[in-house]
Amino acid sequence: MDLLKIKLDQACLLERELIGGQPLAEALAQLDSEQSDLFSELLDHQDEWPLGWLHLPEHDAYAAQCQELADRLAAQCEELIVCGIGGSALGTQAVYHALDWPVTPLKPLWVQDNIDPSQLAWLRESADFSRAALNVISKSGGTLETMAGFFHLLEILESEDLDDAEIAARVVATTDPSGGLLRQLARDRGWATLPVPADVGGRFSVLAPVGLFPLAFAGVDIGELLRGAAEMQALAYNLPQRENPAWQLAAVHYLLNTRGGISETLHYIYGDPLAQLGDWFRQLWAESLAKATRLDGGPGGQCATPLVARGTTDQHSQNQLYMEGPDNRLYGFITADSWEADTGVILPEDEALKPLAYLDGRRFGELLSACCRGTRDALVAAGRPVYEITLPSLNPASVGAYLQLWMLATAYAGLMYGVNAFNQPGVEHSKQITRQYLEQD
Repeated sequence: MDLLKIKLDQACLLERELIGGQPLAEALAQLDSEQSDLFSELLDHQDEWPLGWLHLPEHDAYAAQCQELADRLAAQCEELIVCGIGGSALGTQAVYHALDWPVTPLKPLWVQDNIDPSQLAWLRESADFSRAALNVISKSGGTLETMAGFFHLLEILESEDLDDAEIAARVVATTDPSGGLLRQLARDRGWATLPVPADVGGRFSVLAPVGLFPLAFAGVDIGELLRGAAEMQALAYNLPQRENPAWQLAAVHYLLNTRGGISETLHYIYGDPLAQLGDWFRQLWAESLAKATRLDGGPGGQCATPLVARGTTDQHSQNQLYMEGPDNRLYGFITADSWEADTGVILPEDEALKPLAYLDGRRFGELLSACCRGTRDALVAAGRPVYEITLPSLNPASVGAYLQLWMLATAYAGLMYGVNAFNQPGVEHSKQITRQYLEQD
């Protein structure tokens, strides 16, 4: 598609032999015939799984509501502080950092996604509370880290020279649409509210008001973000399954993990603006697919561990492992074709610099691209499995397509593994133990 360029490398990936000697390309064709309409199978679970994220790209009402509130708040505030964690923070951060360029900078968007004292101290000193608004995101209103951080930051906001009405006008609660502690607090204190849709789980919520409102406030064109997601979603509806890039990525991961000795999947990200898309993917994949129990009651627990590396920095810290260490990793190269604010290298005229003449006049984007291709080709030569996803440019539509691509791929992979990709029972136990510690005298 125009918004993304996706390449599954023929030599090192599709020709890779699985257990029994079957080439991956042949196994993909077999899997396609065995599960001939996985998208319809996904829709069959709409009554039991939270699949509302499938409809978000065309949910004009949420986008309009978020844009209207964002415009109203932006008329009186220059900065927004988001209090959220996990799915209530990672998607927003990923999109914001991908699109916040020096040539067209977005409004300051701060995210309190931890209760580390040093992070809170940095936020207190960095944000300008005199011109800031707060957006607290918690479906229940009981999220420990979010609510603790929010009330700490609200206290600072209340110390500004503002009356009660002005403070109330600067707080937005994104929460359960009908009940819960945070919804009640918002009613009692006169805060504006936005819904966390009941049929959208946290890690799938970046295109819901959870992400749309703060991104709209910052200046992101959320209409374009949703358009890109909708175009990717249309491929799931209209293309033959075998040509659907989300299905391809899911199937490659599933077959290499279950039959090809691959236990890790690495996003090798070239371009710092894209780095936090790796953090977003890591939660999406790990929390969705690592389940102890399958839908049929049998043991699950298997999925490739998601990892993130940053090019070119990690070429100099990890490539030795990737080239000559265990062959247990799938490598996805994530980059863009062009970069805003790109500039060139001008070497001084000096005979001693002749060995570096190949750098003279080169733009930094060219250097980054060459390093990306060099690392990729070296891994291919070493027989490592590789695929590529390239954004033609960093714009809201391409980023939206990228987000929807991986949400669809994760849902498909869940069906292939035979697990519920939309719950997270392993997360809840640690929360219960944490609360027990804090409730002790």
